[in-house]
Amino acid sequence: MNQQIFLHTIAASPSVASVLEAVRHEAFPITIEAPDTSLLSVLTTLFYQEVSGPLIAVVSQEMSAHSLGSDLRALGIQSLYLPWWGTLNYTVSASLSAVFSERVSALAALISDKKIVIIMSIRAFLTPLPPPSYFRNLLFTLHTGACVDTVSIIEKLNAYGYTRVPRVQMRGDFAVRGEVLDMCINDHESYRLLFDFDKIGAIKRFDPTDQASIETVESLCIIPQKEVVWTDDLILRLQEKLEKMPQFPTGASRFIEQLIEHKKAPSEQLFFSLGFEKPYSVLDYLNKSGITIFFNRERLERMPETLMREYSNLYNKKDPQLEVPPPALLLLGFESLAQQAARSISFGSFLNNSRCYSIGALAPQSFFGNIRFYKEEMTSLIEQGWNIIVTVDSEVQIERMHTLFKHNAITVLLLAIQSGFILNELKLRVIQEHEIFGKKVNRPNSLKTVRSTAIDTFVELNSEDFIVHLNYGIGRFKGIDRIKALGHERDYIKLEYAGGETIFVPIEQVNLIQRYIGNEGNDPPLDWLGSKSWEIRKNRVKKAVEDLAGKLIALYSKRKASTGFAFGPDTEWQAVFEASFPFEETEDQIRCVEEIKADMESPHPIDRLICGDVGYGKTEVALRACFKAIMAGKQVAFLAPTTILAEQHYETFIDRFAEFPIRAAMLSRLVDKPAIKKTLAVLQCGEMDLVVGTHRILQKDVQFKNLGLMVIDEEQRFGVKDKERLKEMKHNVDCLTLSATPIPRTLHISLLKIRDMSLLSTPPQNRHPIETVIAEYNTEQIASAIRREVERGGQVFFLHNRIESLDKMRLDLERLVPEILIETAHGRMSAQELESVMHRFVHGGFHVLVSTTIIENGIDIPNVNTIIIDRADLYGISQLYQLRGRVGRSDRIAFAYLFYPDQRSISERAMKRLQVISDFTD
Repeated sequence: MNQQIFLHTIAASPSVASVLEAVRHEAFPITIEAPDTSLLSVLTTLFYQEVSGPLIAVVSQEMSAHSLGSDLRALGIQSLYLPWWGTLNYTVSASLSAVFSERVSALAALISDKKIVIIMSIRAFLTPLPPPSYFRNLLFTLHTGACVDTVSIIEKLNAYGYTRVPRVQMRGDFAVRGEVLDMCINDHESYRLLFDFDKIGAIKRFDPTDQASIETVESLCIIPQKEVVWTDDLILRLQEKLEKMPQFPTGASRFIEQLIEHKKAPSEQLFFSLGFEKPYSVLDYLNKSGITIFFNRERLERMPETLMREYSNLYNKKDPQLEVPPPALLLLGFESLAQQAARSISFGSFLNNSRCYSIGALAPQSFFGNIRFYKEEMTSLIEQGWNIIVTVDSEVQIERMHTLFKHNAITVLLLAIQSGFILNELKLRVIQEHEIFGKKVNRPNSLKTVRSTAIDTFVELNSEDFIVHLNYGIGRFKGIDRIKALGHERDYIKLEYAGGETIFVPIEQVNLIQRYIGNEGNDPPLDWLGSKSWEIRKNRVKKAVEDLAGKLIALYSKRKASTGFAFGPDTEWQAVFEASFPFEETEDQIRCVEEIKADMESPHPIDRLICGDVGYGKTEVALRACFKAIMAGKQVAFLAPTTILAEQHYETFIDRFAEFPIRAAMLSRLVDKPAIKKTLAVLQCGEMDLVVGTHRILQKDVQFKNLGLMVIDEEQRFGVKDKERLKEMKHNVDCLTLSATPIPRTLHISLLKIRDMSLLSTPPQNRHPIETVIAEYNTEQIASAIRREVERGGQVFFLHNRIESLDKMRLDLERLVPEILIETAHGRMSAQELESVMHRFVHGGFHVLVSTTIIENGIDIPNVNTIIIDRADLYGISQLYQLRGRVGRSDRIAFAYLFYPDQRSISERAMKRLQVISDFTD
């Protein structure tokens, strides 16, 4: 079954068919009684196929908007999200965040009459907008072959909020290189304009990560980076209007001054609709053939009153010096808008209307991971003549579902919808995979995703950087020139060699050029063109490679000769365990798991490094290897470098293994002596399957009866003596090492294949780059950062790596932000104290944790999305990278503040480290 057959099946239901008939005959308004499940997304898809104009979908919450968007994408429908501002009203917000661009993209699509679904929450629906005619005039389109003035285009981009940069990377960037103009309009669309003197020669979509062209287009609509562009006339009009309002006795003078000076100001979105005669709504942007769909209509009708109370409370508590509009000017009335939306469809559960259609659907049933109950229930339903469709999020889950239930009457469909539903009149039951396994974590795909790739050796180059050309040797990169030769014009890479000689390499041959990597601080001598020195060096390296190959052959022969334990193939329980993972696996995770399983099933002991960025899923890969080992009757040891990380891993194991007969324990100083003694006893007699711990596992009194797998998290954090003990324990035992920042020696032997390596380079779907700020120590900036995070419901790590002055730093912060709850944590605290502090912090008991580097490795608290590091100049790159990785583990944009002492010089090496961390935010 494919998606179209699935949709036709639903449309065949008599009740659904009657609703679709009403839509075809435009018998609006239409009211539908149906449960709040993914059936509503399916119905929206069917409506989309019946109408000619765009659709506006209004939901109660932002998360509901993301869920609906995810469903529609899975069903093959183009949709855009019109977000609300995402900040607390009446608090100072950024003047050009990503929300501005998302809103403009959605409004531009709506006003262009594209057939598209625009999804928004009730907050966004009730937010006033500038006039559609004004917004339409802001858009301008460029066509291939059209005559243009490049200077005026650049001026317009500057006025529209775009930022000129050397190389475009993110939304709102534009770059000019000779006859080429690159621009990132939003997070998904980047374009390259190739000029032929005063004409546009070509317009191409391209990928900013690798600069590769995707397709050629005939035209390009350029949109501003926010829905209002402040001109002098508009600012004057706004000032005149504010002066007449009693709420603005000074005419919002400071705000107006900022607009006049910068053409932007904090919280300017609150004034967007005030510069015009009257406020407009999103319905004014919808053409006559468009339709508005209200989800959960009863709740939408109740929410405006709640929103008005919320806005009023915030307005009453705002800073008296903050000049902002009152709530009445920031919210439109829902009833009047609902009347304006004559062509509407409303979904609800208890709607009383003469035109109300009842679908006769029911909400889905959850099996909470009880596979036996699931099988019994399916068998009973099939015997009663029901059709069963199980929807899964990935192709790998299809195989697992077939493994779990081998029955031809059950259809497994690749369709990543949020929930299942029951249609009684069709005797159809749709079950989403997470309803079988009990849990699923939503990851909104509408958020920007960061694609992590190996460093591109060409596009990362700056002018004057040293490079290596495969044929000519070491030279200097001088930039990219556009040259016309033999009637053809194209880009060439300009390289300089010894004696000032220059060569031009066609852009197509970029694969022959790499960045030069050598000793830091020592410039290499440039090669002479035509000299034999480069060939001599290449031959010398070839000889060294041949010698290394001989050593590798000898090493592999020795490894093949040793024998270990050959694990058997996956069991049914393995399929159940992997299918119950609440996230969708990345391709890299699936590949790594397959590599590890193949190693484990071979008769030779494995020693594999799992290398991946923080939060990329190394722990889940290791969990599956641990489960496989335990299912084969072997014991597993999982080593972590810190007590906090060990406890967090232990809780993860307990959570993931809850449905299986697996016994796990923890060994660390957080565990009392009687419990440790009991664990050691059951471990030695084989009654304990898995032990998670710190260096305590390496002590002589820890004896395993049948150790089959050892997992070492962050091996670089263990000392020389620890590693000698590990070598003793690893003899003929499979070993996995997890690391985001392996030490050079470990990475080197892995790259040389002396040790196997699996690489995780695909980030989670909702991963944002971490906004990194490097600055002198500034108390005002620290207070602002803490308040900003707390206001959006988050928490903060404050790193101060000196135990002696940790309490003093806490007192300083309490004086700085007296309304914020602050606590401390460090390695010299007793086990009970440390456990208590971390437990309260994880569960939101206080806002800021002032700590030492005890939080460095692996600790995962998704609600912490700001980290402030004091004396960042004292840390190495690996430490800074690990510490910054403690934030940005949810769908929110995270912030890392790296402070160095004010009015004090720091070493050049320290500044370079900070610059590297700042540059590589992805």
